[in-house]
Amino acid sequence: MSDSDSSCRFHQKINRNSVICEGWEGLEDENRKLKRREKNRVSARRSRNRQTQRADHLHQACELLEQRNRKLRREVDCLSEEQRELSDALKAHEPFCPIMHCSLASSCSLQPDTIETHSV
Repeated sequence: MSDSDSSCRFHQKINRNSVICEGWEGLEDENRKLKRREKNRVSARRSRNRQTQRADHLHQACELLEQRNRKLRREVDCLSEEQRELSDALKAHEPFCPIMHCSLASSCSLQPDTIETHSV
């Protein structure tokens, strides 16, 4: 066996080992890629779930605010109607009310018994 033969075998062994190493490295790279993809998939799923939950919460909050708004509008309508009725009652009472005819400038003062008869 000459030196060239032994060096050739040595190179063959190195080449085989490097092929084996490259094979292992390739598998390790592939495993790392697969793990990274799976982690990314899980992360993306969690992110989508959080987005969906946020949208659901916003939708619920919006519904509650719309209900409250409708309730407040009904209350405003009722109060406006009550104000109109009270204003009408005051206008109807005005011609008969001695207090309304009394001018502040003339410092008109009613006697206590006069107030009692008109307050009923």
